[in-house]
Amino acid sequence: MRRSPIIFIVIAVASFLRVNAWAASPAKDEVIPLIEMDNVPLTDAIRQIARQAHLNILLDPRLSAAPFDRMTVSIRWENVTAREALVALLDNYGLVMVDSPRATPSR
Repeated sequence: MRRSPIIFIVIAVASFLRVNAWAASPAKDEVIPLIEMDNVPLTDAIRQIARQAHLNILLDPRLSAAPFDRMTVSIRWENVTAREALVALLDNYGLVMVDSPRATPSR
């Protein structure tokens, strides 16, 4: 039985996420009233949500290859934390985030 590969993720910054009711970046576990994305490249969506979750991450280079390089995200969440949104987004695309105890960023 062939197992699908696990994609490790570490994230930086992007600016394609529309967020309503935020004066500044929310606190680490603060519930965000609205997160909405419309045709945002998947990697940019991951980066932006991770930034909002105050996570220092790196993207696996395989996310720049097919089929991920053509994927876009159109989604809307209400009353979730940034970390909950990130986990939901990754799960939706069969991706995982792995915390690395020896490294500063999450993978």
